[in-house]
Amino acid sequence: MPDVLLIGNNLSVLVAAAELGAAGRQVVLVTDGRPAGGHFRGLRLEGIDIDIGMVLLEQGGDPLSSGAVPELAGYRPRVRYDWTRFGPLVDDWLRAQVDMVRTPTPEVVMDGRRWPDHLIADRLDVLASGELTAPQPLPRTDPRHAAAKVDSSAYDTMTYAEAAELNHGVDVQRRLITPFAEKLLGSAHSALLARYHRSAWLPLYWPETVTAAVQGRPPGLTEHPFWTTASGFVGDLVHSLERRVAGFDRVTVDGTEVDSVTPVDGRWEVRTKGGGRWVAAAPVVGLGPARVQSLLGLPTSEREPGASVVAVCCLVRGAAIIHPAGCLSVVDPAYTTYRLTDQDALAGLDPQWHRVVVEAGPAAAARMAAGEDVEAALVAELARLLGVDGSVDGDVRALKTLTARNAVAVPTVGSLAADAEAHDALQDAWPSAVLTGNLLGFGATSMNDQVVQGLAAAQQLR
Repeated sequence: MPDVLLIGNNLSVLVAAAELGAAGRQVVLVTDGRPAGGHFRGLRLEGIDIDIGMVLLEQGGDPLSSGAVPELAGYRPRVRYDWTRFGPLVDDWLRAQVDMVRTPTPEVVMDGRRWPDHLIADRLDVLASGELTAPQPLPRTDPRHAAAKVDSSAYDTMTYAEAAELNHGVDVQRRLITPFAEKLLGSAHSALLARYHRSAWLPLYWPETVTAAVQGRPPGLTEHPFWTTASGFVGDLVHSLERRVAGFDRVTVDGTEVDSVTPVDGRWEVRTKGGGRWVAAAPVVGLGPARVQSLLGLPTSEREPGASVVAVCCLVRGAAIIHPAGCLSVVDPAYTTYRLTDQDALAGLDPQWHRVVVEAGPAAAARMAAGEDVEAALVAELARLLGVDGSVDGDVRALKTLTARNAVAVPTVGSLAADAEAHDALQDAWPSAVLTGNLLGFGATSMNDQVVQGLAAAQQLR
């Protein structure tokens, strides 16, 4: 019987496997027939490593020597942004896994013009264009003020559309942000809860900040920085962890599908279709909710649909790119595309062929389902955004088009209630399990949240 049993393929269990292996524990990792690392693993197409859309690294604090970090046991997955309390720990851990480089400032496209990004990078240059109206004043004591979004009960039910128009003003919100939200989320954008705005890469600034920017005064924000790996492929993090895990004699990886999960004498027995039989008292679980419910014979909870995504993974001849961009969010409604990511430009690389992914939302997915050639349309938009001469054959090669139904979760009042009910039922049925990833709720699936979860699980079971 292993010291620790890890079940699933998300990033959390892979982090835990690497940390427990380094501590000399006997570990079994059962990936349920799926590649380890989940979404963060990326793809390998024609021998080329490509991240699936925009995948960036974030750092959360100064090096560990600068101050105390809370105990990992105190991590609160249902509190938005709780990983930031452990920022210095996450920073040091990431730097130990991969070589990191800071990316250029992300940009946005509006009305055919590029600006520094105001959606994710906190660059509010576009607000000082002289054409926008500031929001109405809102006292800091008002529970609807953006400063209260984490703790105020008003944010338990307030939608992003309501909170953003109140804090940003109708003019700023509808011109600079809503077109992007509509492209990304479709009709679901109006139901997204404000507290979860970052799940859709949407900002929620204080009204005082927006007013200062509109009036041309310093808004009091510094640019939010992002990093990538030296190779430009963030999936290197997953591959680095896999290599670490493979180097430990006391870590076994069972890559076959789970066949059954059964309670036996106060412990849990996991059998796999490859013939594995593993027993543990407190397994760490990193599977999806529906998969766990199926294995345990629980009713499958119906989650509200999310936003579907179409992503076209391309190679673009570097010499043909006239208007380079690392990360480009497209607010301009003239485009179906909502984001373009050149992972080589993000890393400061200029190879002969750049790895570029262009993404579009539910409208594109619906058109694709209806039989339209959406890939060609998105490739044409990619060429237009990068200034590639569309008349030259061979400058852009589409390697693969992915369609992911409900890929972007849209937290709503109803979905959070259903999620909490399913979580409670799971804990009742599997009380000893250490849950990770989306088994902990909507706010616990970011890369850094999963790093914290993996480190916490390893510390608990070490």
